[in-house]
Amino acid sequence: MADTVKDPVCGMDIRIEDAAATEVHEGRTLHFCSKGCHQAFVGDPHRYGHPGTEHGGHEGHGHH
Repeated sequence: MADTVKDPVCGMDIRIEDAAATEVHEGRTLHFCSKGCHQAFVGDPHRYGHPGTEHGGHEGHGHH
């Protein structure tokens, strides 16, 4: 079974190998479901820098 992680921006469970982007922040490698979530994180990393905390749904971006 593949390992899954939560996107720190939207909280979506994603398989690591399916991540659209990754970012290392404060020694942690974070995985993102979409480029949009990655850009939101890069724009304000401290808002999202706590993986495992829910930050809302998928409003504002589509998963295509």
